[in-house]
Amino acid sequence: MNEPAFTERGLMIDCSRGAVPSIPFLKRTAERLAAFGLTHLGLYTEDTYTVSGMPFIGFGRGAYTKEEIRDLDDFCFKLGIELFPCIQTLGHLEHIFKNPRFKPFSDAPRILKVNSPEAHEFLEHLILEATEPYRTNRIHLGADEPWGLGLGSSLDFSSPVPPKQLYLTHLAHLSEICAKHRLNGMIWSDYILGHSQNVPLNDDELRAIPQNLTLDYWNYSALPEEEHIANIRRLQKTGCAVWISPGLHSWNRFFGDFARAVETGETFFRAAGKCGIRSAMTTLWGDDGAESLFRTNFASAAHHLLCMNNPENTLETTAARVAEAGFPLERFRLLNSLDNRAFISNNPPEVNWSVAKQLFYDDPLYGFLLRLTHLRDFENTLENVETKLRELPAGSAEDRELRRLGRLFAKALRRKINASALARMGWKQKNRNTLRRAARAARKAAEAIRAFGKEYEKQWLGERKPFGLEIPQARIAGVAKRLEHLTDRICTFLKSGQRVPELELEFPDGYTPRDAGTAYASAASKCHNTIWMM
Repeated sequence: MNEPAFTERGLMIDCSRGAVPSIPFLKRTAERLAAFGLTHLGLYTEDTYTVSGMPFIGFGRGAYTKEEIRDLDDFCFKLGIELFPCIQTLGHLEHIFKNPRFKPFSDAPRILKVNSPEAHEFLEHLILEATEPYRTNRIHLGADEPWGLGLGSSLDFSSPVPPKQLYLTHLAHLSEICAKHRLNGMIWSDYILGHSQNVPLNDDELRAIPQNLTLDYWNYSALPEEEHIANIRRLQKTGCAVWISPGLHSWNRFFGDFARAVETGETFFRAAGKCGIRSAMTTLWGDDGAESLFRTNFASAAHHLLCMNNPENTLETTAARVAEAGFPLERFRLLNSLDNRAFISNNPPEVNWSVAKQLFYDDPLYGFLLRLTHLRDFENTLENVETKLRELPAGSAEDRELRRLGRLFAKALRRKINASALARMGWKQKNRNTLRRAARAARKAAEAIRAFGKEYEKQWLGERKPFGLEIPQARIAGVAKRLEHLTDRICTFLKSGQRVPELELEFPDGYTPRDAGTAYASAASKCHNTIWMM
């Protein structure tokens, strides 16, 4: 039997962006993915871990107790899987710094005050607390995307310190902490390569990076193989060990993007192999509410792990293996079809977004994105997905749940689009019969939205702690409420002639999906920001 291409084959699960996977679910996941070659499992916890003496960290967020971590660690150890912590030590600390008790340690709102001895002590305490319940000495220290580094309260305009110098100083502190406590520290490499500030470290600066830190190269774009190789070679100049970390494209969507995960992962793995890299980890992020359940990303995770074993792994092999696990691949391809960007006019190729999610939250009265959508094609696709998911043979119990969730989503979105389109058409044509149809359609769409929300809530609780569920609950309920409001407004107009100004909005010349996406982000994320800023 041939040796695996990568000796270390990991999965990092986001436990910070609104969803905290339950311990029973993590055990099931570890056990299932062990059959696909999983050797390392990382828990990404920005503030969702217990810190002694600091009970406000992770409060109300579902933070893991040390007992929970020890229990999971013991379980993973028996499977031959190394469980390890992943925290943040530079940026992405906004959840901690929102509490005024920890403001003295912050520079910009989400950035550690790098030049503060008190902040260094605070950071060392966090690192020791995060590692204490794990048997491994490995810890991922983050340090990615430090936007605003050195530009907050520590900025001295008379003698400003360049951000790159602050960054290297910070790495030196991390190195000292790791050496002192015999930890194997890892950091993300984006700042080093210039992806966070557009100015990569030069050769002298590369040589200043402490060699006891492992550099983790993440990239979620479909780059040519040569670009991946060039980036990896540059990191290897440091003399540090290097890992690679593609992503499962699970973020900012309801259903994982299997096609993009395949596209971005395969090239990544081949490039890394040519550079002699033997350590890989794929990442399951939950940006913007963590709406994508793990079951919708199972095929992507399985494919990446199989590619870590063999970069020449084929989709046919993946299809056979995931079918054996009770998840026929056709389910994921069908759900993936809902995000076909060909449905949208003038879609900028560089924008990474979910068509289905944005149309789901697109306000039914304003219809910012609706008016840029090829409706007939998309509605036909929604109906096709709904029908096929109903007709396809059942797999495992979780597969049946996945199919049910997909059917309810497709039905809800199809009805919502139909109601919004009818309302807009009826108003434009001043056709009272069409407006009556729109009012009835909006009522039925609201019912379908609520049915999807109820099923989604059930499945969320099957994978995750309840903390964070309030975000999609509020969003989904908000869509249903707006559809009910649309019905009421149309009925009021038909009775009394009271105008509906939202339906009268005309797009400015040059309005694009980018503009629609901005409008969506403002509306859909509002409740998330409000809740967490309280």
